[in-house]
Amino acid sequence: MAYDKKYWKSLSEYQDEKTSRQMKEKEFIDGVTEGFGLTNLSPISRKKFLALISASTAFAMAGCSNYKDRGEIVPYSKKPEDVTPGVANFYASTCNSCSQSCGILIKTREGRPIKVDGNPDHPINQGKICAKGQANVLNLYDPYRLRAPQYGTASGRMGELIWQNADAEVIPKLEESVKTGKEISIITHSIHSPTTKKVLDDFTAKFPVTKIYTYDLFNDENRKRAWNKCYGTNNLPVIEWEKAKVILALEADFLGTDGMTVEQTRKFADGRDIMKSKEFRKLYCVEGTMSLTGANADYRLRLRPGAQLEFVLGLINEISNKLGVINALPQSVSLKSILNKYSLDENIINHLIDDLLKNRSQSIIYAGNILSEEIHVAVNYLNEILGNTKLYQSNRMLTSLTTLTEPKGFEELVGKMKSGDVSVVIHFDSNPVYHLPKDFGYEQGMKSIPLTLSLVESYNETSGLSTFVLPINHAFESWGDFQVRTGIYSLQQPVIAPLYNTRQKEAILLTWINGKDSYKDTIYHEYLMNRWQKELFPSLDRRVDFKSFWYSSLHDGVVKYDETAKNDYSFNKGSLTSIAPTQSTSGFSVALTENYFIGDGRFANNGWLQELPHPVSKIVWDNYAAISPKSAEELNLENNDLIEIILADRKIVLPVFLQPGQANDFISVALGYGRSNAGPIGTDVGVNANLLLSKESIIASRVFQNAVVKKLEGKRELVSTQEHHSLDDEFVKDLHIKRKIIQEGTLEEYEKNPNFLHEEKHELFNIAKTVEYNGVKWAMAIDLNKCTGCNVCVAGCNVENNIPVVGKEQVGKGREMQWIRIDRYYSGTNENPSLSHQPMLCQHCDNAPCENVCPVVATNHSPDGLNQMVYNRCVGTKYCSNNCPYKVRRFNFFNWRDNLADGYYEGEPISLLHNPEVTVRSRGVMEKCTFCLQRIMEARQHATEQGKVLVGTDVRTACEEACPASAIIFGDMNDPNSEISKYRKHELGYRVLEEVNAKPNVTYLARLRNVNEEKTA
Repeated sequence: MAYDKKYWKSLSEYQDEKTSRQMKEKEFIDGVTEGFGLTNLSPISRKKFLALISASTAFAMAGCSNYKDRGEIVPYSKKPEDVTPGVANFYASTCNSCSQSCGILIKTREGRPIKVDGNPDHPINQGKICAKGQANVLNLYDPYRLRAPQYGTASGRMGELIWQNADAEVIPKLEESVKTGKEISIITHSIHSPTTKKVLDDFTAKFPVTKIYTYDLFNDENRKRAWNKCYGTNNLPVIEWEKAKVILALEADFLGTDGMTVEQTRKFADGRDIMKSKEFRKLYCVEGTMSLTGANADYRLRLRPGAQLEFVLGLINEISNKLGVINALPQSVSLKSILNKYSLDENIINHLIDDLLKNRSQSIIYAGNILSEEIHVAVNYLNEILGNTKLYQSNRMLTSLTTLTEPKGFEELVGKMKSGDVSVVIHFDSNPVYHLPKDFGYEQGMKSIPLTLSLVESYNETSGLSTFVLPINHAFESWGDFQVRTGIYSLQQPVIAPLYNTRQKEAILLTWINGKDSYKDTIYHEYLMNRWQKELFPSLDRRVDFKSFWYSSLHDGVVKYDETAKNDYSFNKGSLTSIAPTQSTSGFSVALTENYFIGDGRFANNGWLQELPHPVSKIVWDNYAAISPKSAEELNLENNDLIEIILADRKIVLPVFLQPGQANDFISVALGYGRSNAGPIGTDVGVNANLLLSKESIIASRVFQNAVVKKLEGKRELVSTQEHHSLDDEFVKDLHIKRKIIQEGTLEEYEKNPNFLHEEKHELFNIAKTVEYNGVKWAMAIDLNKCTGCNVCVAGCNVENNIPVVGKEQVGKGREMQWIRIDRYYSGTNENPSLSHQPMLCQHCDNAPCENVCPVVATNHSPDGLNQMVYNRCVGTKYCSNNCPYKVRRFNFFNWRDNLADGYYEGEPISLLHNPEVTVRSRGVMEKCTFCLQRIMEARQHATEQGKVLVGTDVRTACEEACPASAIIFGDMNDPNSEISKYRKHELGYRVLEEVNAKPNVTYLARLRNVNEEKTA
C-alpha cells in the first residue's frame, strides 16, 4: 500500500530510547510487582485452593442463621404515578456545563438521575453532548457540595446559619445601600437565560445602586468585536459547516473548544461519511498548538499564533491578485516572504490557495478565540473576498444577552471597593478570586467590603473569603430557560428535589427583591412561567392554551419559533484601518488555552473528567508547558523538567511536556488547574496558570509575546496513558504497519482502487468447530473517518457502567479502569507528525483467547455473540488479561472508591449515582466492555412484552449514543439490511489483528486522508 507509515506513540518510542524499549519488554510497570517472590507463595496449588475456598464458603453459608442487616426496607405507601420500580424515566432539560446550553435527556431511576445524553429533538446538538455534560451528574452527588448556608471567614462568626437569618441580614444591607448611594456589585458569568437576565434587571430596578460586572475566563469577545467593526452587530452568524467543502482553521480548535463544538463536530464528521458520499470535506489547519482539530486535519502547518496576522494578510494579498480584485488593506504583505520567514511548506500553501479558489462560496476560514481582534477582522475580510458569507445562515444568529465588562470596569470596581464606595458584593455563581488576573487586586478589594456573598454549589477560592456562603441548586434541581440562537429556546426543569438545604440562585435574588419571608420553593418556577405566559406565549401564535403549551414544551425540552433575523452582511472596509503593522518579537510566545474537560476550573473536583486523557498528549490529572522537541533541545529540557515562565512581572513554574508538532519558540498551557479550594479531588491538581493573565486578557488575546523561559532544578512527573498497553515489538518489527492495527489511505487512492485495503489476504483456519449464530449476533463498527478522538464515548461509558476513578498515582502504574481507550498514534517526524486515533475496547471475539484460559469460566461466550464476564465468579487470576491481544481488560487492584482520597467516593450521596443495572465491581475482579449488556436485556424484555422479535436497532450502546460524530454503530450483524451489516461488508472495513484469528466483532473503517497523492510518501 502506497500509504504505509511507521507509527509511534511518543517521542521516546520515535527515538527508540532505552526506557521505551524496557517499558515494552516488561509485562508490568515498575513498582507493580514489588515484594513478589516465589518463596512467599503458598504451597497450596491454585486448583486445590479453589476447591477449599468453595467448600468453606458452602459450610459458612450452611451455618448462617441470618444475613448482614442492610437496614429497614420501606416500600412506597402510595406509589408515585410516574415512578415504576426498575423502570427508567427520561426528562428533557438543558445542560449548563458550558456556554453551548445543549438540550439533554436525563435518565432517572426511582427519582434519582443516573445518566445524561443529548436530546435528539433539539435542533442544535441533535442528541449529542460533550464530555462535561456526560460527567455533570457526578457534580450533583459530589460529597463536597454545600448542604446548608454557611458563615464565611469574613464574617468572623461560627456556628449554624439558616436562610431566614441570612435574608434578615442581607435585605436591610441592600436597602441601606440604596439610601447611602453605595454600590451593590454583582459579579457574574455571561448570562444565556433570558429569564435570569430579567431577574437581574428586576433586582437593579429594586436596588438602583446595583451594577453588574460580567466576565468569562474563556470567551469569544475578540470575534464579536471584530464582527461588530465589520458588520455592525455583536450577534455572530451561524455557519453552515455542512456546506463547507474546504475549511481553514487558524489556531482554531472548532472540534474541541471553540464555538458550538458539539454541533460543529457532527457537521464536520457528516462531511466525511464514506457511507453517504465519496466527496470528502478537506481540512487545513495552521496552528502552533497541537490541537484536537489539528490532529484531524488533512494538511497541518506549524505557525506561532503571533505570526497568524502576517499569514492571513499574505493570503489576502495572494488571493486578491489571483482574483483580480483590489486589496483594500492599508498594507500589502507578500505570501512568498511569509513562507520563507517561517519555513512553511510551499506545496501545502499552493494546495490551500487552489482549493479556496476552486471552492469560492463553499469554504470557510475560521480563526480561534485566543487570537487578536485584528486577525478576526482580517479573516472576515478574507471570507468576504472568497464569497464565503453565503455559508452564514440567513434566518439564524447566535444571541448575546450580556456584554463582558472592560478591564477598566474591573479596575474601577476594585478602586471603589478599597475606597468604601461599595457596600455589598454578590458573587452570582462566580469565582473572581481564582479567575481574574491578580493585577486587579480583587482579593485585596474584598477585604474592604462590609458584606460579601457567594452563591455557589461548592466552596471555592472566592467563597472562602466571603461573609456568607449561600448554597445553590445543581442544574438538575433547577428551573430555567436558555437561548443561544435566534428562534430557539431550550427549557430546563428539575428532575430531582434539592438533595440539601439549597436554593436556586435566581430564587435567592427574588427573595431579596420581594422582601423577608417571601421565599417559597416555587418562587422562581412561578416567575419563569409568568414571564413566558405574558411576554413570550402571545407572540408565538399557538392554538392551544398556555398550560397545554407549557407542558408540551417541557416534554420536548425545546421551543422553536419563527424569528426574523436582521442579517445584513455588508462589509465595512473602514474596519481594515484597525489592522496595525505587525511588530517583530523576541523570545518565546505563550498561549493560555482551554482544557478539554475541566473548563475554567469548575469541574476540577470531578474525578471522571480529571482522569480523561488529553486527546493528544494523553496526560491526566495535570496541566503542563507543551513545547516543541527542538526548543526543548535548545533549552536542554526533557519531559517532566521544571521551567519558569516569566511575562513582565508575572511568572509561574510548570513541568515540561515535549509535544510533537508544536511550533518552535512557543509554549501552550491549559487553564483551569491549580485550584486551592476545590475539594479533595481537585485541590492542588496542576498549576494555576491564571497567574500569567494580564488585565487586558479578560477580553483580549490570550497569546503573550516576549516571554522568558528558564530551566529550574527538579522534576514533576506527568502521568500519561500513551505508553500503556503497547504491544511487544521485540517480536514483530514495525508492528503497527505489519499488524495493520491502524490502516489508512488517501481519498485519491480509494477512488482508483476501492479494494486497496484487502489486496493482502490472511489465510486463517480453525482447529475447533466454528459456532454458528442463527439469531441476533451483536457487533460494532467504528468509522475512523468520523472519529475525532474527543473522548466523549469514554465519558459516556464511565457514567453508564459505574467506572471508578483511580487517581494519578494508579494511572501512572497503568491501572486506569476505563473500558474504552482512545489510542493515539503518530507517524512522520516529530516536527510535522500525522496523528491517528482509534477507539479500542473489548472486541467480543468469536475465538476469544481470554475464554479458554479462565480457570473458573468467569469469561465465556453468549448465544448472541457477546464475550461475557461473570463478576462474582472471577477470582482475579488475570490469565484472561495476559492472553488478550488487545489489552482491553481492567483489573480491580483495590476497592478504588475507598482507595482514592481517603474513601472520598464512598461518601454519601455517591451511592445514588450508580446505575442499578450494572454491578459495582469489587476488588480482585477483572472487568471490561460488555457491549452494554444491560441495555440489550432491557430491549429484549420490551420486545417480549410487546410480542415482537428483538432487532438490532432496538439497542444503542452508551458509547454509540454519546459519540458527537456518530462514528460508532452497533447492531445485529446477521440482519443483512442492518447498518452494521453494511459497515462490516464495506471495502474499507477491517478487523484489528485479523491474523491471530480471534475473529473480533468490532469492525473499523480505515481512515482516508483528503490529500494529494504525492504528499503521502
